Amino acid sequence: MESSAQDKRATRWCLESTADGGRSLEKVPIHNLPFRIGRLDELDLTLPFQSISKRHAELHLDNDTLTLKDLASTNGTFVNRRRVEEDVALQEGDILHFAEIEFRVGCNVSEALDDNVGELGTLSLSRLELPQQFIGGTRAMGKLLEHEMVTVVFQPVVSLPAGEVMAYECLGRGLHGDLPRNPTGLFRIAETTDREGELSRLFRKKAALLASEAADELPLLFLNTHPNEIGEPELVESLQEVRDIVPNTKLALEIHEGALAEPQVIAELEKELDKLEIRLALDDFGLGERFLQLAEVPPDYLKFDISVVKSLVDASSSKRRLLAMLMAAAREVGAQPIAEGIETEKEAGVCTMMGFMLAQGYLYSQPVPLSELVDLSSDTIEQPAPEILNKPQKS
Repeated sequence: MESSAQDKRATRWCLESTADGGRSLEKVPIHNLPFRIGRLDELDLTLPFQSISKRHAELHLDNDTLTLKDLASTNGTFVNRRRVEEDVALQEGDILHFAEIEFRVGCNVSEALDDNVGELGTLSLSRLELPQQFIGGTRAMGKLLEHEMVTVVFQPVVSLPAGEVMAYECLGRGLHGDLPRNPTGLFRIAETTDREGELSRLFRKKAALLASEAADELPLLFLNTHPNEIGEPELVESLQEVRDIVPNTKLALEIHEGALAEPQVIAELEKELDKLEIRLALDDFGLGERFLQLAEVPPDYLKFDISVVKSLVDASSSKRRLLAMLMAAAREVGAQPIAEGIETEKEAGVCTMMGFMLAQGYLYSQPVPLSELVDLSSDTIEQPAPEILNKPQKS
């Protein structure tokens, strides 16, 4: 009876390995305990490689803690790239190497997983170094999410040519000492355990909480999404939570241009956004070929990518005319164009000449904490220009 109960507790754990050259993830559920690993066919996990000892290592439970033991293997057992000398307690996200064969400790395994381990010979082997198919930091990412160890900084969106603050984009930052602070690095780690949506939702929640604490009423706030959230019910639930926290704050949700590939999904999202009085912004416009689909799901704001803005300074007259036509067509469907990534007065001048009325970039301010927003603000925040902040009318 005790063994059966122990085996049941073990099934919450698994070992994850990369397959197909790192493009997919294979999960090996841990059932029988002790869970034995080595080159012999009779073991729970057989790794048919010469670098693996016949009986290489084993996993067992010690007071409900998953523990790894090396069985005097020739080429070693490693936890987070350190060789195991004695029993080591494991946590979700730990990176394991049996010789040079790499795994990651996973949790919450579905009982529907196939018990057949299958072939694991798709990993590249090296006798000289430990492979790094898995990104480190997944264990720390779990703690970051659990304890909400993030903050948000705000970058102004300004009017042209005056440079008055019209809105802010909310940008997430990490606060865990063992993880990157920037969102790009954080999302890379979160994506390896399918937690990118959770991280994105946490950033939006933190932005709302900070906004709710602001001494003065903030203008329009742009909130970001991760592409994998689009079409998922958790996105709308997250936005409802945000709206509950800041019921009176003007909000806009940014989605990537690539989302236009699924116009029906965006159309359904727009319906939900309308209910929550949240506007829609299309980010990184100009990187793809989705312009004609704007008419099907027109956004309220259209953020032209930084690469488009940078190329304008030395652009030919024909290229500038083409951009002017794109901007005119955007306004025709009710979208306000925004120039992203402006860093110089020259770039700001060209964007003004092209007809941009809104801009964002380091020329005006780097992203700053909420406490520093007062230094960037003007009377415009208290009495925003209606032609900028009022929701554009769509035809």
